[in-house]
Amino acid sequence: MIVTPYSSSRRLRLFGGIIVLALLATYVHIRPSWSQRPFRYALGYYDTVSSYFHFPIINNTLYQQGNEGLVSQYHNFSEPCTGFPDTDGILLVMKTGATEAFERLPTQLLTTLQCLPDFLLFSDMEQQIGKHHIYDVLADVEETAKAHNEDFDLYREQKECPVSQKSCVDARSEGHKAWNLDKYKFLPMMEKTWRMRPGRDWYIFAEADTYVFFANMVQWLREQRHFSPKEKIYLGSRSFIGGTPFGHGGSGYVMSGALLCHLIEDHPGIIKQYNVKGANECCGDLMLAMAIEEYEGIKINQAWPMFNGEKPSTLPFGPGHWCEPILTMHHMNAEEISSVWQFEQTRKTDWMRLPQWILQDVIPYLHARRTLLIKDLYHGLVAPKMHVSREDWDNLSDDVCYINPNPEVQQRADGHLRDRQKKPEDMNEVEKNAWRSPAHCSKVCQNEDVPDEDEYERLQHVVPRKDDLQDSASADDTEKAEDTGPSDEAARDAWHKNMRERKRNRTCFQYRWHDEQCCTARSFKLGAPKTRPTDGNTSAKWASGWDLKGIKDWIDATGECTEPAWKKDFS
Repeated sequence: MIVTPYSSSRRLRLFGGIIVLALLATYVHIRPSWSQRPFRYALGYYDTVSSYFHFPIINNTLYQQGNEGLVSQYHNFSEPCTGFPDTDGILLVMKTGATEAFERLPTQLLTTLQCLPDFLLFSDMEQQIGKHHIYDVLADVEETAKAHNEDFDLYREQKECPVSQKSCVDARSEGHKAWNLDKYKFLPMMEKTWRMRPGRDWYIFAEADTYVFFANMVQWLREQRHFSPKEKIYLGSRSFIGGTPFGHGGSGYVMSGALLCHLIEDHPGIIKQYNVKGANECCGDLMLAMAIEEYEGIKINQAWPMFNGEKPSTLPFGPGHWCEPILTMHHMNAEEISSVWQFEQTRKTDWMRLPQWILQDVIPYLHARRTLLIKDLYHGLVAPKMHVSREDWDNLSDDVCYINPNPEVQQRADGHLRDRQKKPEDMNEVEKNAWRSPAHCSKVCQNEDVPDEDEYERLQHVVPRKDDLQDSASADDTEKAEDTGPSDEAARDAWHKNMRERKRNRTCFQYRWHDEQCCTARSFKLGAPKTRPTDGNTSAKWASGWDLKGIKDWIDATGECTEPAWKKDFS
């Protein structure tokens, strides 16, 4: 047979293709074992070769028992902006106060903000943090508006402080003044933002204790296509005061460039007008919403829970807080901001770097996996810290309460807890005694636990009486017929379906006990520590617990999130 150059080349290509497929198959086969094996065996090699590399591979302090499959055990933190989304046309505007700027901003600047090519920082005093300038957003407010308004007392006092603002504020113990002054910043911030950075598609406004998930935010604004920056759009977590809806400032909110342009360019007297209104209104985010509705006829579009006023330790995980992408969180202290940033950095997504041509059939799944969902925060940051119970702890359970009926205890209880008591005629025996102790309280959720699906045979088995038994051969035949009969199969399927529904629809996940008051929750939260009583009063202690089986059952019954539950209904 004559071997032509063409046939030889074809054989080489075929042989090369086989090698590539073999390598890919080998990778797919052994990759799971890589992810499961600890990296201790590699530390010796790392110690010998680390000096040859300019970047450090260090321990990921988030890695712990319970989230090994979610975060990397070791990580190179020297290139934090690798993979950060392109924010062209999107501007972050962060608001703070002189009394808190140096406490809150440095961590923001060390984490998310370091990857933004441009952003604005506004406060009630001009300051400098490293190379970053903080602009006084109230500098151009008319002096006549400031002079006779006691809400501006702090604005004048902090300019006279000869030491750090924190020292002066701590000495005066007048933290409420910062809140009173803050409400005047919102509308001037809109004007300064537009004057300094006009023409952006989207403007994200956030507080210094707000964390913004930029990968999700950019994906939502650009790829979901439910709205256009050329339309007047106002997005956030909707709250109400006096029947007026507004975007909660702490949760962050987003404005389209079209809305900000119209608001500032078409209404030059708006700031002066609302400075006068400020003396009679509580909050700046409320006044902003009032101005937008008055002059532009636009109301806030509800995008909760993606814009969220909670943080990982207070998020109510469970129904309604699971498959939704997370865009913002509020009340984040410096350590919490750093931890969430670290989680975003070290979340296991390295397998996504395989060539796209290999994974064309699963691109939609990869896209969904790339989106950080609320459930990911639970599994990565909260689940490893969940225990059966904790003393001196408040896990924020307050959906349904069972309080000692004694009038004295009822009087001591907070009003909102009294309002959430279950009616005595609707209580079962477990609930009637729940107030007596933490152990009694824990039984309320345990009472909702259901058998696992593999327990069907044990629960359904009935031992026959001797006089009902025929000979062993006949009995065996009967059992086999019953096991495989259509009616038995249907009963088994119906039982399994019923158990899954009960797990999915459970309403009690955790409890909190204090002062003869038992409260349970329809979600699961971590919470925060409480001070231990020093007088030995056992009723004054705080105790919290979690029904870990119930939580696991609900997660298993809910199943995987097939796709991110982006907020689409903006009514």
